[in-house]
Amino acid sequence: MKNIKLLFTLLFLLPVGACIFNNDDDELHLYLFVENSTETDGVLISGPEPPVIQIDFPTYRYDEEMKTLNGIIDFEINRNLKLIYGSGACLTGTAGAGCASGLEGVYEIPFEHGLFELLKIEDDGTIRFIYKDEVFSLRVNEQHTEVMSRMDTVEVEGVNSISEITRTKTISNYGFLEKGDISSWEW
Repeated sequence: MKNIKLLFTLLFLLPVGACIFNNDDDELHLYLFVENSTETDGVLISGPEPPVIQIDFPTYRYDEEMKTLNGIIDFEINRNLKLIYGSGACLTGTAGAGCASGLEGVYEIPFEHGLFELLKIEDDGTIRFIYKDEVFSLRVNEQHTEVMSRMDTVEVEGVNSISEITRTKTISNYGFLEKGDISSWEW
């Protein structure tokens, strides 16, 4: 009878003990941070100042030197999270004023956001993606930048206002962040 009690105790306690000590939350999880940003600047060439478009709702801040990310995080940071995707736009000069941005948690690959489609994340953090129907690869701490300029004419009180608008699109692979380096803004 003693042996049966001992056997029963071992059979019951071993699985419970394994659950206690095999806790995935204790493992170090790293999260890749990729940002897709657009900066649009306008320089007045001739005529009066055009009306200013203003945007204003930046929802996160990444400190490249400290490797910390804080902002509005409305997704779960868990072991299923594959990537944190930041997107934003800033306007300066005659193009406008202000910035707007947002963070998105990515749990499945492939992932699409506008013209950006993430195809694969390598173990070393290298990403493979399609942007404007062209395939690119970015290692950690690399960027893909595209600069386009155009002339913009707006009529202001019967007079043409001409500005050169320069749009800089940058996709940055900032690398891996630990959970402790990601914090939610307090409101």
